[in-house]
Amino acid sequence: MPRQSDAIKTAIKNAVDIVGLVGEYLPLHRAGSRHKALCPFHDDHNPSLEVNPERQTFKCWVCGAGGDVLEFVQKIERIEFPEALRMLAERAGIVLESGPATGAGSGPEGPSKSELTAALAWAEGAFEEALGRHEPARAYVEGRGLTAATAQRFRLGYAPDDPAWLFEAARRRGVSRDLLEKSGLAIRPEDAPGKAHARFRGRLIFPIHDERGRPVGFGGRILPEAERAASSRGFRVAKYVNSPETAIFQKRRILYAADLAKSACREAGWVAVMEGYTDVMAAHQVGLANVVATLGTAFGDDHVPMLRRLADRAVLVYDGDEAGQSAAERALEIFLGHELDVRVLSLPSGLDPCDFLLSEGADAFRKLAADALDPLAFVLNRARSRFDLDSIEGARRGAEWVLGILCRVPSRPGSVQDLALNKALDSLAHALRLPIGPLARRLRELRGAARRKAPAGASAAGAGPAPTEASAAEQAAAAIPAAADILRAMDPVERELVSIVVAQPEVVARLVARVPLAAIRDDAARAILDAAYDLYGQGAAATFDAIMENLDDPRPRSVVAHLSDLQDGLDRPELQPLDAVQFPPGTWGERLEPVLGRLAERERLTRLADLRQALEETDRTAEPDAYRALQLEYRRLLTQRAGTSDKKTRPDPTFRA
Repeated sequence: MPRQSDAIKTAIKNAVDIVGLVGEYLPLHRAGSRHKALCPFHDDHNPSLEVNPERQTFKCWVCGAGGDVLEFVQKIERIEFPEALRMLAERAGIVLESGPATGAGSGPEGPSKSELTAALAWAEGAFEEALGRHEPARAYVEGRGLTAATAQRFRLGYAPDDPAWLFEAARRRGVSRDLLEKSGLAIRPEDAPGKAHARFRGRLIFPIHDERGRPVGFGGRILPEAERAASSRGFRVAKYVNSPETAIFQKRRILYAADLAKSACREAGWVAVMEGYTDVMAAHQVGLANVVATLGTAFGDDHVPMLRRLADRAVLVYDGDEAGQSAAERALEIFLGHELDVRVLSLPSGLDPCDFLLSEGADAFRKLAADALDPLAFVLNRARSRFDLDSIEGARRGAEWVLGILCRVPSRPGSVQDLALNKALDSLAHALRLPIGPLARRLRELRGAARRKAPAGASAAGAGPAPTEASAAEQAAAAIPAAADILRAMDPVERELVSIVVAQPEVVARLVARVPLAAIRDDAARAILDAAYDLYGQGAAATFDAIMENLDDPRPRSVVAHLSDLQDGLDRPELQPLDAVQFPPGTWGERLEPVLGRLAERERLTRLADLRQALEETDRTAEPDAYRALQLEYRRLLTQRAGTSDKKTRPDPTFRA
């Protein structure tokens, strides 16, 4: 793009109303002659972004972000100045000064975001036209209970099962193959780099738009007829195929249908978050328009500001089965760290959101949403269902599990979160029939341990100006130790466990019920195991690529990548494992059993120390029943071997009861 004159830049700035521009991204509230919003550039809890229509500027008084319309677009879209100038020029109807002609994507930096968006907009129209000509695809949509009007509203399309269709249509429109590849519409296999293939074939197409309604990617669902045809040729095909990560599409930063739900969310004051395309479409069809979905990813920190821009309250919708409830647990661990009013709605068992909405309607769903549980109440309910709180061991495990989640809640004295946390502690103490003091002390210990493990210099969200993206990335890169050093620093038991999990995805099914995340001490190991459990809950295999996709922290990502590089060794269990002294060579099953045994023994010893402390803190005269129960549990665990059932115990000669 040639350098533009100052006159052109000034004309663009004067032509674009900054209030209208910012209002397309954020809900604005008038404050006198100015407007305010939650700042999208840091974890904002009180509206600190101010828009001044007279000066045509924006300013955040917390993180320091500010500038004119061009700088706002650069920051919010994460693009460079030339691209921001081009976007705003198109918006204002101003023709930029031209330079030497170049073909799309021929520059050293490849196609611009505007060119990628234009290519996807063309493809969206082509897919939509193809759906109108393909009766089986329309019949499939109708069979899911979705009307033609709903299909049109969501711009549903169809990708013909013809290898040449996309390229012929693109050639007629003047869209280059390079642009098809860069936009994710085509793929060039590594084993045949000279030939490109259409990414979507024989699939129902779900266009994915950003918050401004621009196409940024697609999701494709294989149709039964195409699946049968592939099977007859000896191929297995994925049920869903999604656009890859591109310059304009990062699925962790997109909520499906946010552009269509924006107005309804602000009007209703809450947004429902589901997991599937058809769930959202069914909701809109029955008149519940304040509904969005994640794009097949677990919840992450990036989703929180997006939801906060839509509404003040988010209702997470999950199936009532065990997999759905486990997914809700993992989501809440993210949301509890932020000041967003979150509720959990569990649908009746056996019904997914699409079926429920089409059969029961919007009012029935709204009634369930009104009764949705707050996160802490949900966690307590899950503890009651997961653990036998009437037994000493069950109560201990349940308390540790709940406190491990509660310690993620930011401590802000006097805040609504702090009041809710105190209420949750009180409810937990009541459920366990224990005084609240020991639980509060244990919570403080867990928080202290978390702070000690936090990177040096880390501060609470919103505590000060946010660093620039470049400086943050540089600091983060400099702070990450080598993967080999991270592995070397791990507890040998946890190091071996991570090696096995990454190499053998099928072992995750055995670990879910036997190894709680709270039992893993190393942050990187716990994050990898959490990602594997997350995939298991979604019914997916915990492969290298899948685990990497579910990890945001660069430390565990580097560990998984390093283990991937050691693939030959991992695939040959007869080789020496990472810690040959601690774990002798053997099959994966032979290596897993001692890991599980050592983890169980470590848990037993930790529990003994906790019981010893509890006995010392319990008044034997004032609380004889509680003291006796603790004493019996201590003696039982004292002689119990890891992995064995309860046996007759004998007292510890070094402990005076």
